[in-house]
Amino acid sequence: MVATYTVDGDSFQAAKPSIWSDTRFAPRRQRSFDLHPDGERFALAAAPDAQNIVKQDKVVFIFNFFDELRRLAPVAK
Repeated sequence: MVATYTVDGDSFQAAKPSIWSDTRFAPRRQRSFDLHPDGERFALAAAPDAQNIVKQDKVVFIFNFFDELRRLAPVAK
């Protein structure tokens, strides 16, 4: 929901709230948005379409992660 507002001295007047977007957004465990440093913009992740959901039935474990990282991307000397 979103509402326009006006401020007159110490008085705050909010207009009637309305629907901001018909798009469904992906729920997150923590904060569901990220604010741009300028404070004027923010980002949200749209929820995937029910038809496009990919079955996620695999887990990949990486043991000795830093050894593997050094093997894949060695530090130039």
